[in-house]
Amino acid sequence: MKSIVKYSGIARQSLLNAIQYPANIISRLLMYSLFISVFFCLWGAIYQGGEVHGYSLVQMIWYLCFTELIVFCCRTTVYTQMNDDVKSGAIAYLLVRPCHYIIFQFFQSLGELCVNLVAFGSYAIVLALTYVGVLEGFSFYNMPYILISFILGITLNFFMLISLGLTAFIWEENTGFYFVYQKLIFMLGMFIPLEFLPVWLQSIARMLPFSYVAWAPARLAVAYSSEFRDQVLPLQFLWVFASVWLAVFCYSRAVLHIQGQGG
Repeated sequence: MKSIVKYSGIARQSLLNAIQYPANIISRLLMYSLFISVFFCLWGAIYQGGEVHGYSLVQMIWYLCFTELIVFCCRTTVYTQMNDDVKSGAIAYLLVRPCHYIIFQFFQSLGELCVNLVAFGSYAIVLALTYVGVLEGFSFYNMPYILISFILGITLNFFMLISLGLTAFIWEENTGFYFVYQKLIFMLGMFIPLEFLPVWLQSIARMLPFSYVAWAPARLAVAYSSEFRDQVLPLQFLWVFASVWLAVFCYSRAVLHIQGQGG
């Protein structure tokens, strides 16, 4: 019970901090609008000939709104914060706190993630409706599964970033890992659906966790089917479990490389 109260207090403080600075949210909303506007013009030109790989223009714009929501709007600064903590030495103060470092980082980001999901999620729906109208075939009965898939995608991305941030304990300059991860997320589902890739690359992408961050939830939202739901949700749960295990493993190895200096 004490742990629940302690970590819920951390999440509540994170939530309050997030809503205290509405200018940050507004500026990101404007940037989000710019991205979607550019993509709308780009895909509008591409879709002059009709459907592309089974996606209509309406589905594609909704797809982009959702993938940008997950990767851009609901991102967290945990990777940058962890790097700064390690390089500045502030990590020493965090590790002696009466809470697990990874759990602390999760609840520290939880409030901000919830605010982003609500604010940007609502705005993404308004923006998509403005550009292309209602998504054909959408049913509110499918919303619970779609929401679960979105939460799993955001959680998977979070713990992957945690694992990348923990590499700062071993390699002080670990920006390259983050750069590669970003590009894999970008190319394997964020910018274009996997169906647009060559068949051989699709097979590889479906076996990797990166496509289950953005592609799986967005694909489920714009072209829902029970078969696809039963296929991707278990895989998302599996990859989230694997990412949590990886983060815990990396943490257990990383703390062995800490060196205390000073007097």
